Amino acid sequence: MDTDHQVIDVWGYHGTCASAADSILRNGFKLSQNEYDWLGDGIYFFQDAPERAWEWAQHRWPSEPAVLKSRLRLEDCMDLLDSGWSSLLADAYDQFLKRMNRAGLSVPRQTMGAHRLDRYVINFAVGMLGEAGIQIRAVRGAFLEGAPVFPNSFLFDRAHVQIAIRDVDLIMFSERAR
Repeated sequence: MDTDHQVIDVWGYHGTCASAADSILRNGFKLSQNEYDWLGDGIYFFQDAPERAWEWAQHRWPSEPAVLKSRLRLEDCMDLLDSGWSSLLADAYDQFLKRMNRAGLSVPRQTMGAHRLDRYVINFAVGMLGEAGIQIRAVRGAFLEGAPVFPNSFLFDRAHVQIAIRDVDLIMFSERAR
């Protein structure tokens, strides 16, 4: 669980609508804090997947889809592609449940379209790390979505790697891709 053992730059594709794309290019990105944001608070990108971003934008804004291409620096990253983060998230989950139970609150409900529990646990883990002096500026994870590419396959037609940038300074450059 080393947040900066490697600093890498990747291409991220942000699906949105045309008017929002223009506003982002003029004024910059704004952090998303929706309860359905899978990787916690952040600005969401599909890594190396312009077609997946376009598909998502078309689904959300069929009359004016757009995609921005951005160069992202994954620094101080909770990289869930590295199994070293699993035990930290499991511990954060246990502590989060204890806190919810003490407060008499129900656990956020997880659905296929909204991974609310994942969001809360990741935000909780980022907070725990912050209290320990460890800054998390980005979160990256892989998601299985869609249907198997062929019968009995574990390859899915909408699987993707998603990145939530928590610090806009990690967005090195952006331009309109579509």
